Amino acid sequence: MTIAVSTVPNGYACLSIALVAMGLNLHSRMLHWHPRNYSWCDDSMNDSGSSQRLLGVDAARLAAILGMFAAHVFALYEISGAPAYSPTFTGAVASGRASVLFMVLAGLSLCLLSKSLARKGFSHPKVYSVLVLRALIIAVLGMAIGSINEAIAVILVHYGLLFLLLPLALKLSRITIWVVSALWLLLMPALWRPLAGSWMGNALGHNPSFDDLLAPQLLLKDLVVTGYYPLMIWFGFGLLGIAIGRCNLHSTRTAGLLAAAGTLIAAATYAAGHLVSMKNAAIIARELDLDLSLVPTMITTGRLPGTNLDPFLDNPAYLWLPTGHSNSLLSTLHNAACAAAIIGLLSLIIGRLGVLGRILAGAGRAPLTLYAGHIILLPAMKENMDPTAIWWILCSATAVCGIWLGFSRASGPLEYGVRVLSGADTDPETKMKF
Repeated sequence: MTIAVSTVPNGYACLSIALVAMGLNLHSRMLHWHPRNYSWCDDSMNDSGSSQRLLGVDAARLAAILGMFAAHVFALYEISGAPAYSPTFTGAVASGRASVLFMVLAGLSLCLLSKSLARKGFSHPKVYSVLVLRALIIAVLGMAIGSINEAIAVILVHYGLLFLLLPLALKLSRITIWVVSALWLLLMPALWRPLAGSWMGNALGHNPSFDDLLAPQLLLKDLVVTGYYPLMIWFGFGLLGIAIGRCNLHSTRTAGLLAAAGTLIAAATYAAGHLVSMKNAAIIARELDLDLSLVPTMITTGRLPGTNLDPFLDNPAYLWLPTGHSNSLLSTLHNAACAAAIIGLLSLIIGRLGVLGRILAGAGRAPLTLYAGHIILLPAMKENMDPTAIWWILCSATAVCGIWLGFSRASGPLEYGVRVLSGADTDPETKMKF
């Protein structure tokens, strides 16, 4: 595969230098930061100090994992009479939304983890050190397993980098983080689109690996702008997660507000995206050299045999696409709203499901283990099994995990390993050694 190399405009170069300098300055300031103790930013402890997990958050992690299982196992579209295609249930519902939910939960988890460490007596430099080590471990894991399954865009490197960058936002107040996350999600798609269009071709074309560290400029472009999960936009999902984590998710009122507001925004953005995009159907068909009848499927799934939406990037109408992984303005807002709605809804109902709720939440306590495990196993499974069989095997393994973790205080294997290696299990008075 030939990768085109473009010259970065001077303006972008200056902007990059300024952002790096700002990041280094913020990084040093974080060593003097201490998490604020807000009653509405609760994690695993209630006001009385007793242990109380947020089962709705655990269940939301499970929903994200199952959504990604579906997106990786089943086709996004099916032939409905040549040359017609129609979206499958997975293509219409799970694709795009599941991975965004995963990223929003990353920000939420970071907020909860930082508070948990602070309650254990960790000093602010040590909290930050744990978060940085956790981020690097996850990113290294992503680079180690990404090449095993190139048929899937593995999210772990981006997930790790999100953990590396998001602590910079933990110092912000609740109102400020909500405003920043909203503005990020509103503005970044418009700033990203022309940059992604001008840098088209400057992408890795595969999952980030250790070899890509030898080409840092291309790797950085892929991770921030041109890749499958561009952090220029996806960082906003992590900010939203922190904002949600600053709310009291034990409160029925808070959970109901998240569910209601998220649902309304998700419905409005989805309807607006389809309405505007269908009005632009002739333009989309011409730009993509596509039959007009295939436009509805294309704007739902984002791809069809031999083509995708990339050639449409230069058109401002791209911003109004409702497509899951398009990173358009409306899809960004829609996916973020869906994530908030799911977290709110599951926070409302999971505690009322009794034993079933504990099993569902238990499976959500091992998201890294389940995600990495299915990435490693899928290539061999797809050679010997049909998608339905794979799906039920993955669901069965997840159920076993849910029963195990739902009725014990154990952690998933990878979750335990990351916690130990990052120093989160050490004595707060023990000095970190590097």
